[in-house]
Amino acid sequence: MRSPLMLFIASSLALAATLALASPARADDWGNDKKDDDTEDTEQAPKKKAPPTTTVEPPSEEWDITDVEEKPGKAYFFVGLRYRGNLVPAFMLHIFLDEGKSVYTNMIAAEFEYRKDGFSLIPALAYHELGTGDILFREKNAPDIAGNYGLVNSGLKVMYAQLDVLWSARISKNVEFEYGAGFGVGAVFGTLQNSWVERDDANGTLANDAGQRYKRCETVGAPGTGCNKADHQNSSVDKVGGYEERSWFNGGAKPSIFPWISLPQIGLRIKPIKNFVGRVGLGFSLTGFWFGLEGQYGLEQKPKP
Repeated sequence: MRSPLMLFIASSLALAATLALASPARADDWGNDKKDDDTEDTEQAPKKKAPPTTTVEPPSEEWDITDVEEKPGKAYFFVGLRYRGNLVPAFMLHIFLDEGKSVYTNMIAAEFEYRKDGFSLIPALAYHELGTGDILFREKNAPDIAGNYGLVNSGLKVMYAQLDVLWSARISKNVEFEYGAGFGVGAVFGTLQNSWVERDDANGTLANDAGQRYKRCETVGAPGTGCNKADHQNSSVDKVGGYEERSWFNGGAKPSIFPWISLPQIGLRIKPIKNFVGRVGLGFSLTGFWFGLEGQYGLEQKPKP
């Protein structure tokens, strides 16, 4: 029979062993429970991130260089150069003079165009060269004698401020028919020779319609030769030796200012791409019939986003 002391000691040792074996498991379980709790908290409260920033660009107008449509109500601007050839036919001169010949002159200009709804205003600064060679003329319906003839040689030039006013009607996508008028005023400079002539069938350099030949009077000659004041009505000066007319401001016949009136004028406006316009035109002005060519650069720019 065992003693109570021995039973107590055995029970104590068994209890201690049981606690020793059970304690690590409980510690592990506690640690795992703690870890699970932390994980659950992390999953329930994730860390918030700032939303990404994005730049929203406003829609921009599409740009197509071949789209030549001009929108209603919108203004368009162009700059360019033009050429006009002017022809004064002999038949126009014969309205005022006998004899004479056709005259062709040249004009160039820098221009600016404002255009809206098919209507164009085109101010321009133009240079017109009115040079001619020697031209023999005779006073209208005057007797065929040397005293009624004269010789003109123009070295005149004109600087014009001009304005064309044009309307257009569409023919196709790229071509429009234009019609309108032009106006302006010019300052005249240069020389205008106006000389008497004398008959010289042997050495004359100028011939009339009948084949009679004349030459410029270099000095005052005897009456009846055409080189004397007596041969010319109301002449107050000797127009010999390449005489040059004085301006209006100095009492002469050379104009100091000259108007530009072109009415009507018609043509075609050709626009193959947004930034280029070409024109061909015809018109009638105080200096005769003209035809013209133009090239313009459009100032319309690609829209920025």
